[in-house]
Amino acid sequence: MSLFEVENLSKTFFGPPDTQVLFDVSFAIKKGEFVAVRGASGSGKSTLLHILGFLLNLSEGKYSFNGKRYEDHTDEEVALIRNGEMGFIFQAFNLLGRRTVYENVCLPLLYSGRPESEWKDRIERSVERVGLTHRINFETLKLSGGERQRVAIARALVNEPSVIFADEPTGNLDSVSGKEVMETLKDLHSRLGHTIVLVTHDGNVAGYAERELLIEDGRLKNDHKTGSVTGSSA
Repeated sequence: MSLFEVENLSKTFFGPPDTQVLFDVSFAIKKGEFVAVRGASGSGKSTLLHILGFLLNLSEGKYSFNGKRYEDHTDEEVALIRNGEMGFIFQAFNLLGRRTVYENVCLPLLYSGRPESEWKDRIERSVERVGLTHRINFETLKLSGGERQRVAIARALVNEPSVIFADEPTGNLDSVSGKEVMETLKDLHSRLGHTIVLVTHDGNVAGYAERELLIEDGRLKNDHKTGSVTGSSA
C-alpha cells in the first residue's frame, strides 16, 4: 500500500478572481521513498506539498494518506498526524533566533502529548543526527545559514515522524551550505528510512532524490527515477 495516493487532484484558490493552480494531478508515493517535486516558481509544487501535509484542502479529486481519505480525517486526527507523523522544513528556517538550538528543537514536543521525561533524550538525539551537538546551547542567531537549516531538520525529526517535507530547503543558502543540508537529508533517508518529499526548482537538488515529479503550470508533466541518490552541488 502506498503512503500517499493522489488521484485527479486539483486546487483552486477562490477570489475574485478564482485561480486554479493544480490540474488533475495523479501519483502515489510508497513508504521510504525519497521524492523530489520539481518545478519553476508558481508551478504549484509548494501548494501540492501543503496539501500532502494537511496544510491546505484540495478542491477536487482524491487524496489518501496511509490508506485513509483526506476528508475522512477529523480535525483532531489531522493535528495528530501533522505533529506526530510529519516533519516540516521550510526555506526560511522558521526558528526563534534568540532561543538556543535545544529550545528550538523542543518546540514540537510542547504539543505532542509526550511525557517531559522523554524530551531531553529526544532533543539530544535529533541534534546529534544533524551533527550539531557542539552547538546545542548556542542561540540560533549565532549560527550559519546551513547550521540553522540543520536545526530545522533536527526540529522536524524530534517527534520521530515517518515523513519529512522539505520546501526549498536550500533556497536561502550558498552552494556549500546547500550541499551540506542535502547530504544531511540523504543520510537520514539512507540510515533511518524516512519518507522524504522535497520541493525544489533546482535540478541539482532534485538529483539527491530517487524519483522526480516534474510540475509545469500546475500539471504533472513527468514522473521518473533519477537513477541515483548521489546528487551534485546544491
